[in-house]
Amino acid sequence: MKQILIVLAFALLITVPAAAIEDRNGSLVNVGLGGRVVTTSFNDDATVIAAGTQGKGGVSILSENGSLLWEYPTGCPVYQVAVSGDGQSIAVASDKLRIFGRNGDLLQQFESDYFAFSTALSADGEYIAGGYDDSTLSLMTAGGQRRWTRSLEDDAVSLSLSSDGSLLAVGSKDEKVHLYNGQGTLLWSYETGNTVCSVSISPEGDYVAAGSYDKVLYFFDRNGTLLWRHVAGSRVLGVDVSAEGEYVAAAYGKQVVLLNAQGEVTGEFPASGIAESVAITPDGRYVAAGIGGGSPRVLVFEHIGAPVAEESDDGTAENPAVAMGNEGSSDLLKAFVLEPTGEVPEIAHIFNGVSVISVLLETPDPSSPASVRMSVDGAWVEDHGGADNVTIVAATPEGVHQVPAHAEIVETRFIGYDPEGRMVFEGHLPFGPTAYGVIAVPEWYRAENSAGPLPALPRLPGLAGAT
Repeated sequence: MKQILIVLAFALLITVPAAAIEDRNGSLVNVGLGGRVVTTSFNDDATVIAAGTQGKGGVSILSENGSLLWEYPTGCPVYQVAVSGDGQSIAVASDKLRIFGRNGDLLQQFESDYFAFSTALSADGEYIAGGYDDSTLSLMTAGGQRRWTRSLEDDAVSLSLSSDGSLLAVGSKDEKVHLYNGQGTLLWSYETGNTVCSVSISPEGDYVAAGSYDKVLYFFDRNGTLLWRHVAGSRVLGVDVSAEGEYVAAAYGKQVVLLNAQGEVTGEFPASGIAESVAITPDGRYVAAGIGGGSPRVLVFEHIGAPVAEESDDGTAENPAVAMGNEGSSDLLKAFVLEPTGEVPEIAHIFNGVSVISVLLETPDPSSPASVRMSVDGAWVEDHGGADNVTIVAATPEGVHQVPAHAEIVETRFIGYDPEGRMVFEGHLPFGPTAYGVIAVPEWYRAENSAGPLPALPRLPGLAGAT
């Protein structure tokens, strides 16, 4: 007689299709850095994430999955960071303006008697802009040559360069947005009525966004014409613009808000504390936020509504994945059954470090095949036979509402470690997002697959029907 296998975990939350952007804190990366994260930046494909903190101060460089690649303590606040589009250069404005290579090598240090309040990089890292607390701003080359220096009525606290370095947008304590060309000629200025604490120019230089202490987000064309303004209700501490001005990300209050080119709010990313900085990739796909008060950390979200694939020369999609952020424990299975049955596998519980890190769809269709990444403490994995003896189970779409839910073993592989040192596994589903668990491989499964280790555990047909 068949046995019914029931495995218990803690919580069940069914993953729902995303709207234009995730309306809950479904971050792909969620990393605490121990201090107010007041500035964030990343390269064009979001594989290099830079974050600067206040307090004792320092810059941290993270990978796309949130792993710490390297860090540099400055001993004082980091006011602005910038990553070149190719990810090979990172500029850090602090007690000095420093340029690091992708691997953390100090490439250039610009000596000055004044603190560097702001910085910006061209896409190739060949041009660097710096703003100092003597109210000057300069444009330099990667080789250390100063091309020009200009003085403002007050300090430049935010800078942004177009991709080719030909235009420099400036936000200043003089309550103005300024735009300079590559020769240092002032093209236009706009007065907001309070400190302009954040500024961004679109990669091609056609649009400029600015956030002010007057609680307003401003959006201009390259001629300085104000196209629209968004009344935020809180100080707009961070802004960033995607290519062609298609998306504007703004950090204010306890959220990051996304607006379209017409100034219409298309969604919000909730934050665990005050959002003090934001960055968006040129294609609008990834958004990074620096969180200050509350729970200081770096969050990276995926904008579901952004384009997710480009056709290559052979007509195939180069990057078809769409992320459905599901960070945390809320998508763990509460109870599930497996068939055929045998020895009861052991499930990893929340106190074993289990968490759903992210869910990815193969296409924007929420019913399309998905992949899930889950973390679990290495000690639990070791106690249960190692990485080859661990698999992810997923509730079936038709069985997820049942109690207990009906679940299947899915193809699983170990892919690395998260920033806390937990082991990360990836499971591939034949259906869309649902609810998940981590178990040790059942003996009956091993008996059917006895030839060597199991680096990948294929889906077993017929596991979904309990009787």
